Amino acid sequence: MKYSFITQHKNTFPVRLMCQVLGVDRSCYYHYRRQMDTRPPDPEHEEMLEWVQRVDDASDHTYGSRRMKRALNCLGYPVSRNKARNLMREAGVQVRHRKKFR
Repeated sequence: MKYSFITQHKNTFPVRLMCQVLGVDRSCYYHYRRQMDTRPPDPEHEEMLEWVQRVDDASDHTYGSRRMKRALNCLGYPVSRNKARNLMREAGVQVRHRKKFR
């Protein structure tokens, strides 16, 4: 319970200060965080990663985060632009910019 409180408020207050006030060790808190990061993978997240790769291949690597967000929303995955950007980064998808015609 204390660790989840620290996690929820870590952007508001320093972790060191909250650990002192709540009477827990910082090392124990970070151990808890590491255990939370190793939870089983989310099947919906994996499915979104596959869709990101498919859309990228179909678009010939021209979709950025804005267009990828729009494509995922059309497929039924309500994501924000930042989520689309993070999915693209995790899937190893990058935009290939075209050279200007001269």
